[in-house]
Amino acid sequence: MKNILVGAVLLILLITSQSYALVGLRIGANANITQPSATIAFSQATGSETFNPTGFGITGFAVADVIFLKVTADIGYINFGEQSYSYNLPMDELTGYENVTASAKITAMPILFGLRWELGLPIGPKLLLGAQAGVHNFTYSYDGTAVDMGYLDKEETESKFSFAPIVGLKWSSVEASLLYMVIEDFNYVGLRVGYTFGFGI
Repeated sequence: MKNILVGAVLLILLITSQSYALVGLRIGANANITQPSATIAFSQATGSETFNPTGFGITGFAVADVIFLKVTADIGYINFGEQSYSYNLPMDELTGYENVTASAKITAMPILFGLRWELGLPIGPKLLLGAQAGVHNFTYSYDGTAVDMGYLDKEETESKFSFAPIVGLKWSSVEASLLYMVIEDFNYVGLRVGYTFGFGI
């Protein structure tokens, strides 16, 4: 995952530096609120559970002007929080059932690239329409007696392809947008509110 992050940062720096030299560049940061429908697998012992936490995060982004379109590049971090579970698992005829506890914490690092259109007059609000694609690098951290007893690993990581249509509004340096991120079984609705810092137009 470190190699993916380093490569993504270098690629974003290359794109944005070249774009700024040619047509202008804006950089900024977003605050993120997400509401996913997530499935966490406890396949070793318990099947699956549904995990629907509200996530909070931050995203750094760059927007470069290319003719009538805007090219976007984002790197972010989202914390989906933690949820606990308790199970009665069958052991053997003498022991019967034993209570097993588990807690799961999910974080994600999205690395996304996309295109967007800014529709409006030179002065005043602009409508934002676009889409992004890339990967979410997920980290699943587990704790509890289920980990101690070997039913769950302490930590798992995976990368998943991601795609999202986006609609929003931009007024001067402030922008807000809604998106629906499609990530297999971890889709989420997201709200971004951000501020653009000043290179380019």
